[in-house]
Amino acid sequence: MDERGAATTVTGLAVGAIVALGFAVLISLLPDALFLEGQWRAVAYLAGALAAPPTVWFLQWIARVRHLDQRATFIWAAAGAMLFDGLAIGFAPRLYGHSGQALAWVASALIFAFASLIIAGRLMLDRNSSPARS
Repeated sequence: MDERGAATTVTGLAVGAIVALGFAVLISLLPDALFLEGQWRAVAYLAGALAAPPTVWFLQWIARVRHLDQRATFIWAAAGAMLFDGLAIGFAPRLYGHSGQALAWVASALIFAFASLIIAGRLMLDRNSSPARS
């Protein structure tokens, strides 16, 4: 891996983990009812889907600022966020502020949000989004 590829990987993984940490803190502030009651659960899923485009824009901005490939930065950031959430839910579930059934629904909402993020990235990122266009 060349220096630019390494920078893209490290940047993407780090930014993805930091974004995931931010969402984990936000989720910890939400009541259990948001995930346990059907109508509120739908709102949580919708919020996850609506957060995808701004997240893609943020990652594009990071890639532009650092003169990195936007698609690769996005992919590594998505992987970093998924790695963070997978490890945190498995080893530090208290980080999310929920337990039991509510935590299971949090994990489900995160999986849905990741799918939404991947779809948004696929639709929003140009196939030729090479290093930063200033």
